[in-house]
Parts: sequence; C-alpha cells; structure tokens
Amino acid sequence: MKEIDCMKVFAGDQEELTRSKQVHKDLPALPTEKDITRLAKNCRNFVRVYGFIMNFLTEEERNFPIAYSILVFKDAHQVTQLLQAIYRPQNVYCIHVDQKADQSYRDTMAAIADCFHNVFLTSRSVDVRWGTFTVLEPELICMKDLWHFKKWKYFINLTGQEFPLRTNFELVRILTAYNGANDVESIVKRANKERWASAGPTPHGIIPVKGSVHIVVNRDFVDYVLHSPVAQDFLNWTRRVDVPDETFFASLNHNPQLGIRGSYKGYPETDPVTKPFLTRFKNWGDYPCAEGNFNRDICILSTGDLPLLDTRPEMFANKFYQDYSRVALECLHERLYNHTRDEFLGMMEFNTSYYQNVSFVKNMVTVEKTNWED
Repeated sequence: MKEIDCMKVFAGDQEELTRSKQVHKDLPALPTEKDITRLAKNCRNFVRVYGFIMNFLTEEERNFPIAYSILVFKDAHQVTQLLQAIYRPQNVYCIHVDQKADQSYRDTMAAIADCFHNVFLTSRSVDVRWGTFTVLEPELICMKDLWHFKKWKYFINLTGQEFPLRTNFELVRILTAYNGANDVESIVKRANKERWASAGPTPHGIIPVKGSVHIVVNRDFVDYVLHSPVAQDFLNWTRRVDVPDETFFASLNHNPQLGIRGSYKGYPETDPVTKPFLTRFKNWGDYPCAEGNFNRDICILSTGDLPLLDTRPEMFANKFYQDYSRVALECLHERLYNHTRDEFLGMMEFNTSYYQNVSFVKNMVTVEKTNWED
C-alpha cells in the first residue's frame, strides 16, 4: 500500500511499524455492503476493481483444483478481499452466510457469488452458536454442496477472518507434497475429555481426539464423512458432545483402523516439531501478540505481527478484524501479489521438502480409494 512501506514492516522496521498505527487512523472509510452490492451489478468492473485473477496462471494449478468452504457473517469488504486472495477459476468456493446475518449482507454475498461460475452460497443456512453442533453443520453442508463438483482434490475450510500466507501455486505445491495426507490437528494429553464424558460409548470403537474444526483433507476424506455409515454413526454421537466441531474431524483422522486414505497412523498429538499443524497459524499466546489484543484466547493479528507471519510455514493465518487489522491485511495482500507475480515470472522458487517430510505425510494411511458413496 502506498501509505506504508510493507517490505520494511515485514522486516521489522520499528519506525515503519510505529508509523503504520497513524496511517491506520487516517485511512478512508471501507466500502459498505451497499457499495459492494452496487459494484457487483457490473461483474466485469467488480472483478477489475478488486483485482480478481481470472486465469489459471500455470498448468500445475489448473490440474489441481481446490474446494473451499468460507463461513461468514460480517465485514463484507474483508470477505471479498479474502475471496480475491484465494480465487482461481479452476477452484470452487462454497460460502455459508450465518442465519443471523442481515438480509442486506446476504444480498451482498449473493451478488458477489453471481459474478463467478464457481462461487455459490450454501443450499441452506444455519444459526451458528459456538460450542454447539451448529459450528460443525455449515462445514457438512458445504461438503455436500461441493461434492457435486467432481474435479477438486483437496478441501480447505475458512472463515471470513482469515488470510492466506501462501499463494495458490504454493498451496498446490504443498498439497502435491502431501500426496493425499490430511492436515488435521490432534490433541490427547490436553484434550477436554469432560466434553464427551456424558455422551456414552463411541460407536465402532472410535477413540475421541480433540482438534480444530479447521482442516485440509483429501477428497476421499470428504467422501467418508458424507457417505460412510460409520462416519454417520459417529456424527450422531458427536451431537451429544460439547464443542463437537473440535471432536468430529480430528477423531476420524486419528483412528487409522477406519481405513480413511490420508489419515494418521502415529501418536495423535500435535507438536510443532514432531507433528506440526500447518493448516492454520493461530497465536494462542505462544508468541508475543503485537498489540496484546486477544479474543477467546486468540491474538487478533495486527501490523506488528507481520514479521512473525512472514516466517511461518502455515497455509493461512487466523484471526484478523478489518477495523483493527486493516494495514496488516493490505500488506499481506501486497506480499501475496508480489509472490504470485514473481512465481509466474520464474523469479521465485518454493521448496516443498519441509512439507514432504512432516510426520503426517510419512505416517499416513495409504489404501486404495474406496467409493463410500456406494
């Protein structure tokens, strides 16, 4: 962004970091929902103004489509920026608008989706309430809606408060290096076992594991979730569990006897060294939070966190608020654009050796594809 030297910010230049706080205060107002809806009535202009990339860019990316779910409920401009950052014509995007959102917000999201052949709103909406089944439900709805698109290879779920740390090309390279492995968090030692204490015995001898609802999984995993009777039995069991979204995906991926391709055979404990979780960067207090602003124990990322984010190996970062993280988001946008440009011009290499050698790739379940839909 022209008001700030983002390269200096990423390098940790204290003078520029201090100046960014004043720049944030002086920035013009963000586009409103009405502004975005009005703009989206002319799709060609909407695509141009927001800078959507309408080209495959490389054959490697063209041949590796990714499916996304995006759960949203506010901040239309920030959601549009996120969609622009991850958009490619070969991918497919399912947007769930929280049932609590105003109709004007839903209209804005619908107007955006109507500009693209591969972006759509969910077939139905849920009133999402933290700690309940309604957090998991939109993901399952999106999985079902996305299943009809036959070509995508991996599924990634996002919220409107996240932003990519990797370009689409880098994501494709990482997922290719995964070779079918699923990237799912798992916690045993610090799991909140009281959450399922009163739920009764698990079906099919599945051992519950705690983890994040945020996942990066192959198409076969989604097939299993949607069509396996075992998965459906386990899903019904999680309805009696507190915070089921932190149990369902994690447990399926860390019970290798289920035979889900890409699931994990090792000890199910996420650790930065032995079993990293690379789907998402979240600062739970493990690193200094630049502005010390936490929401539900997660650092709300700001410009001062950019030097750290620039070094992270994760795919996406969580969490950003447009009225608080605006300069940070603009600099991340600039960084993503520059990396995409340099990769396309052959001026930048991306080494995937780290991703090829993480434990969940080395210790994944490798089975012949089973069509659970049958």
